[in-house]
Amino acid sequence: MLKVPDNLSEFINVSVKIFEQNKIKDARLNAELLLCDVLKCSRIDLYLNFDKPLTKEEIKIYKDYVKRRFKNEPLQYILGKTSFYGFDIMVNDKVLTPRKETEILVEKVLNDIKSRSLKEVSVFEIGVGSGCISIALTKMLKLENLDVKIYAVDISAEALEVAEKNCELNGLKHGEIKFIVKDIFEIEKLSRNFDYIVSNPPYIPFDEYNKLEKEVKDYEPLISLTDKENGLKFYERIFKIASDETFTGKIYCEIGFDQKEDLEKILLQYNFSSHCFYKDYSGNFRILEVKK
Repeated sequence: MLKVPDNLSEFINVSVKIFEQNKIKDARLNAELLLCDVLKCSRIDLYLNFDKPLTKEEIKIYKDYVKRRFKNEPLQYILGKTSFYGFDIMVNDKVLTPRKETEILVEKVLNDIKSRSLKEVSVFEIGVGSGCISIALTKMLKLENLDVKIYAVDISAEALEVAEKNCELNGLKHGEIKFIVKDIFEIEKLSRNFDYIVSNPPYIPFDEYNKLEKEVKDYEPLISLTDKENGLKFYERIFKIASDETFTGKIYCEIGFDQKEDLEKILLQYNFSSHCFYKDYSGNFRILEVKK
């Protein structure tokens, strides 16, 4: 599929054409980032060495990368990593690739913590995946000299293995974030109080799941994307858990762009003191805050 060009520039140009045939977004950026990974260099170094030829081994690896990307495998899975809130996060097909919207969720939680002048903070995260949320919160709060206690649950033991590796990758000690394999639908109430419940749950309705882009639907874990129902099942469970008298803190959740009205109806069933929604960079309501 991929002819052997003479230098880096030609490799990129050929790759871009291949990606564009399959309507891969940001074709040139994808081609450059894949080549940077093969050469273990920055994009600036790539530009400075456009005339450089590749070795046979580099050609072999790059051709494999291009074939995988052509088949819609996510760029982050091919590279084995991504960036989230300024931190390197390892990813594979056992975990969802972190999105920019989720960085807004982290930002809202951090801002609320800072506004309360807390000396210590406890967080219960539901649906850990790669661990990006708990890791970003822990790292940023430690910079503020706060005593941070995070308990993070996920039904997938394989996902938590990735999260543990990401803790190590980001300089956190084993056990600094307490990861627990647990189905939240088996949790009736929390065993202790937390300042925050934080979650980016599976919120895509099942009838919308098959309409997703191939690189999402065909590669990312189904259980991280949809509840196989109406997309609201996890929120209902989170609200039920939080409604118990054990919990006195705040809830922060990422939500689907069109779920605001449905969630407001569900919240009417509970006696929470207040709630509000925050918009993402596109002007859609994507973050929910609930105060007990």
